[in-house]
Amino acid sequence: MTLSDELDQINTIFIDTAPVIYYIEAHPQFGPLAKEVINAFQSGRLGAFSSVITLAEVLPKPIEAGDEKLARKFAEFLKHGRNLSLIEISAGIAERAGRLRGRYSDLRAIDAIQISVAIDVGADTFLTNDKRLKQVKEINVLVLRDYL
Repeated sequence: MTLSDELDQINTIFIDTAPVIYYIEAHPQFGPLAKEVINAFQSGRLGAFSSVITLAEVLPKPIEAGDEKLARKFAEFLKHGRNLSLIEISAGIAERAGRLRGRYSDLRAIDAIQISVAIDVGADTFLTNDKRLKQVKEINVLVLRDYL
């Protein structure tokens, strides 16, 4: 099944950090796939979510490199992107993340929080490029590299 086929079968998607980076930086390998997803939600075909964790994860490299323009581009996309909701972290999300980490012992806290946000908002799918996250059964996980 192609990524486009997968997107046709869902209504809402949570965007993890890597796909955002691939889209904004036009990554040569994964950028086109990320753009396909972004186009799907910006056109209104999908509802899309990400979290404030994504914002915290995308900013360090541009800031470290002194690229304020790129940092602003990331922030603008996440905070004001068309048909993209940026979700805050609540105590309930944190508790669910802890429970997920108890079920999946090698799940990192940041990943557990991201997945918990996706579950909390009722996203159909979690989009990432981290194949380790496919172990999580509580939500459908799509990994970009599977569609190359």
